[in-house]
Amino acid sequence: MAETMKDLKALIEAEKQKLEDPSKETVPVAVGGVEVIVEVTKLQPAVWAALTALNPVRPNVPGDARVGFDQWTLPRGYPAERIKVNGEAVTPETWVELVDVLEFAHRMNITTLMWGLNVFEAAKELATLGKARAGQRSSSPANRESRRAASKGKKRRK
Repeated sequence: MAETMKDLKALIEAEKQKLEDPSKETVPVAVGGVEVIVEVTKLQPAVWAALTALNPVRPNVPGDARVGFDQWTLPRGYPAERIKVNGEAVTPETWVELVDVLEFAHRMNITTLMWGLNVFEAAKELATLGKARAGQRSSSPANRESRRAASKGKKRRK
């Protein structure tokens, strides 16, 4: 047991190191007919969770439901210290001003990049580790019972 905990502590330290040097990605957008490059840096997990909580899914917006947050408002709240435009830091006010003038497609490209850094990379890591269960049967006893009932033509219990 002590060895397992030592291994866990080592894994935690390795993850902390990853968080010290977060991933960054860029996306080109057009502003006033000119291409600018927006660089986004991954957030700490707790900061991402707080940001998405402040930008909840809009009712009847399937795209929001898929990603777990309001895709339109989230970029405005992304911390400006994690953004660069053409390689330069921007103030929070300038960031919000930029986001507000972007055409829909450019704003959604930034949103997708933010989601990719903060969610999709971890999902890919799970898949690589063989832990992703998407499309696989659940081990939940409730789900097992539902499958049995369905195979016998019965309705699921509620």
